[in-house]
Amino acid sequence: MELANRVCLIAGASGAIGSAIATRFLREGAKVVLTYFSQKPPLNLQRYIEESRALELALDVTSWEQIQAAVKTVIAEFGRIDALVNCTGMLGPIGPTAQVSCEEWVRAIDTNLVGSFYLTRAVLPSMMAQSSGKIIHFSGGGAAYARPFFTAYSASKAALVRFTESLAEELRETGIDINTIAPGPVYSRMWEQLREAGMKGGAGSLQELRKMEETGGVPPDRAADLAVFLASARSNGLSGRLISAVYDNWAGLDGRVQDVMKSEAGTLRRVPLV
Repeated sequence: MELANRVCLIAGASGAIGSAIATRFLREGAKVVLTYFSQKPPLNLQRYIEESRALELALDVTSWEQIQAAVKTVIAEFGRIDALVNCTGMLGPIGPTAQVSCEEWVRAIDTNLVGSFYLTRAVLPSMMAQSSGKIIHFSGGGAAYARPFFTAYSASKAALVRFTESLAEELRETGIDINTIAPGPVYSRMWEQLREAGMKGGAGSLQELRKMEETGGVPPDRAADLAVFLASARSNGLSGRLISAVYDNWAGLDGRVQDVMKSEAGTLRRVPLV
């Protein structure tokens, strides 16, 4: 019960990753706030609402007013917020940048970057007042490498990682840790969008899709396991990192947090020209 009695706000709890994280957090003893945009969280989470261990809220992360109201509701109901897990996100327009819709491009930035800022900004005052807190965002393919034909998604996710790194430096000595998870190719609504996009996503996207189809993708439970670690006391002091749920040995970080924080591991850095 690593998260016993911790109050965790999960934005985007109806998606594959969000619902997996909500389920794990509840099993670990947390009190969980499940937010969703259009589709309610799955039925297996409803019993926790009936037991008053979970609260369900509709939320548009691009609305600062709605987010402020949601945070006030959570604090009124549970008294505090110990962890924010932001599982919201969208691919945005797929295709040549010279042809994509400007409105859809900006909407992806609003959801993936501005929405992440709004959520973080809203929980920070209460976390700073209690001198503790965990903030977890989700990045994705394109944050750490070029991803042509997905410029809105890759730009917003790379910016989110840098936002995380920068804020981590601000929050040193406050007891608040902020990190970003790269979950790997999890079967989700985004997977279906890749199928629909076809050649618009380029040859690399088709190759990625074929590999996902062959392997079945990465189970969302791997991201949920990492989210439990980052929301727990075991990760105290680990902050400003982009951590892969698939490729990083995060399970072995216990006792090595100080060494990691003295290095550039898990950060985005420029490779010097030679």
